Amino acid sequence: LLEIFVETTDENALHSLDSTLKKTTAFMKKLKTLSAASIPSLIDELSRLNLSKFVEEMAAGIAETKLKPSDVIPIVDLCVAIASRYPKFSELILAEIRKGLPLKRADKISNPAKLRIDVRLLCELILCGVVGKEGLQTLGATLSYICITDKGEHSNVGLICSLCRPVGWQIAGIVPSPEGSDGVSVEEGTLNEAITPEHRKVVNDLFSNYHTGLIRHLEKACAVMNVVQKKVKRHERTRGDATMEEKTELETARAEYERLKALAAELSSALGVPMVELKEEPSDNEEDEMAAMEMDKALAEGQVSLWPDDESRLFYENVIDIRNIVPRSLYKESEERTIQENELKTSVFVTQPDFRKPNNFLQKFFLNLDHLVNRDTTDQCALDFVSNLNTKSYRKKLVKVLYGVPSSRLDLLPFYARLVASLSPVMPDLTTELSTMLIKQFREFVQRSGQERVEEKIKCVMFIGELVKFGVIPRAEALSCLRQLVYDFRGHSVDMVCAMIETAGFYLYRNSDSHPKMKIILDVVQKKKERIKDVRHVMLIDNAFFACIPPADSAAARRAQAEPPLMIFIRHLIVDINEHNVNTNIKCIRRLAWDDETIYLTSPWLLPYSNLLHLASAVAGLQGLTYYDWISTYVIDACQEMIRISLEVPGLFNQRAIASACYLGELYNYSVCDTPVIYKVLYQIISFPETDPLSWQEFYRVRMVCELLNTVADFFQTGRARRKMDYFLTYFHRFYWMKREQWKVNVAMVEVPGAEEFPADVEAEYRECMRHMRKSASLPKDLAEAERAVEQVEQQLKEKVERF
Repeated sequence: LLEIFVETTDENALHSLDSTLKKTTAFMKKLKTLSAASIPSLIDELSRLNLSKFVEEMAAGIAETKLKPSDVIPIVDLCVAIASRYPKFSELILAEIRKGLPLKRADKISNPAKLRIDVRLLCELILCGVVGKEGLQTLGATLSYICITDKGEHSNVGLICSLCRPVGWQIAGIVPSPEGSDGVSVEEGTLNEAITPEHRKVVNDLFSNYHTGLIRHLEKACAVMNVVQKKVKRHERTRGDATMEEKTELETARAEYERLKALAAELSSALGVPMVELKEEPSDNEEDEMAAMEMDKALAEGQVSLWPDDESRLFYENVIDIRNIVPRSLYKESEERTIQENELKTSVFVTQPDFRKPNNFLQKFFLNLDHLVNRDTTDQCALDFVSNLNTKSYRKKLVKVLYGVPSSRLDLLPFYARLVASLSPVMPDLTTELSTMLIKQFREFVQRSGQERVEEKIKCVMFIGELVKFGVIPRAEALSCLRQLVYDFRGHSVDMVCAMIETAGFYLYRNSDSHPKMKIILDVVQKKKERIKDVRHVMLIDNAFFACIPPADSAAARRAQAEPPLMIFIRHLIVDINEHNVNTNIKCIRRLAWDDETIYLTSPWLLPYSNLLHLASAVAGLQGLTYYDWISTYVIDACQEMIRISLEVPGLFNQRAIASACYLGELYNYSVCDTPVIYKVLYQIISFPETDPLSWQEFYRVRMVCELLNTVADFFQTGRARRKMDYFLTYFHRFYWMKREQWKVNVAMVEVPGAEEFPADVEAEYRECMRHMRKSASLPKDLAEAERAVEQVEQQLKEKVERF
């Protein structure tokens, strides 16, 4: 490039140029504020001015100017123009640049950004012929310092990359990856002759050795990270969790590895060499994300469900919204959160009497808490508390009662948890207080290694598990509790872990966010089970494991694999039938292929009792259609067959038989079956012989009769139907008292402790049914009186027969 500007530089030519102080001073001022835009005008002025007295000042000004990478090429053009007129400039500019370059091992890099520009400027000046052999030696010394003195931190990667991309081919014969990947070829003729092949090889070796050192450093960092990662994962699988120091060590090792990996990738791209592939130990986050994605996919495709059955799903997900039912004035004061979890003190309960409601109302409410048996009673309790007892003192009393539930009443925990979840939107303080008390109690139990109060410990973890399933306590808190127990997996910890897994393990395992950690905890439990000698604990662990992860060959899994979509749709139409969708479901049922042998209308045990009347209504609607009048006959025969099978094989189909009896009654109410069918079934139930020697312990026949009578009672209150029903009730009284006598005799023979009294629930169901059938009728008081009533009925019927 310098040859383009070669001109005569004798004294006469320079004296002919303008050397006035005003113009030369103005030129030097512009030189001290260099920019890419001003350089063309400076080169033009340079050709008209005599600046021989300012050569040193020009070299110093250019070397000291703060330049940007985009200014380097225009500055080089300016240097070429000056050097072509003033040969002394080449030596001076090199001397000025050398002042800012590190050439010895003792030198320090004070300004990396300035060094990056200076090295690039020196390279361009060498390629343009402004500086010669001395400049090449200076460049070699600088590059040697940059590469050799930075073997630990590799902080000069950016400087080398900024040099390799623009001039790497000219000074080292390398092609950066973008050009190489795009297929851009560089011909040999484009190489600059200012740098010999030997010099290029030296520079190339410097860069290659620097890259090799960086790769070795990266491999070492990867190995260190893998070792720490394996240690952390091993402790998580054996202890349940790693220590904070180990996690901090892992984060430090991973950060160093990621830093070196980014530098190696950048340098490899700049040098045009492929990036090495390192074998990284999969991190917990990656494994967790993969496991969570698999669980999300399985849930979305319906392969697995978050709940074991629909009843559980409705119980835990369909919580009433009190704010849409109760006026806001009743919960306005309690809706605002006033207690933070870290400020809660649970050691003292301060309650003050509230005289706005009578004490007997409060006592009745707390007594009802011991009789929560379903969703309806639980939701009604929540509404009653918000409507009548929503004061600060009563809320504290409720927390105390819920917290102090007896360890013998574990059956109440799901309903208490539902009650808390229902009250949570309008009473956040109540939820926070109870949750914090349970977690605090749990931590106290974990610190105790003895077996005392093991029932209380089991109750605590089960209550926490139930609240987790309602979303009152976060899932992360439940996983933390399990990790604490698994860490010291012996003694009472085994009982607590098994109880918590049985309660909330299925829910935690099927949730995508908690699935990975729950899977690790289960693996740890299975490994530690091998060291447990207690057979009871081994059995508890197995039961908990299968409750959390049911075997793949379970009945539900087999049914899901075997049933076609149409079968699932038919079940949906029948099982989910209710008063709101009965007409729509009938229309869908009519469109089915009725030549199929499988009929779900004969499976009443799949539905809740409250929906059986809607199923009977659907059958009645189909019976009235011309092409579907045969359906009712099949349904009635199937119900009678199920009742008959339960009598022949007692114990296996009792629940199905009771559901069939109730369904048969609903069919009678919708005029699908006739009165003789009802009488036939009633007499068959009480007259079919009992062959089982232990039949005195079973009362499902009594319950079956009571269910059927309660369903059809309204149609047997007048006329001839009433008289026929009275005859049957007489025989039913005798059957009932015969069962009572069998109970009395057999209990006395086997001497069962605490079983001398006849079951109160059976007696209550019998008397309730009789009140429904005959409100004013007197009931027999013993078997003898029932026998006399039967003899009187038979005598009356005998006389009628003889009369005809």
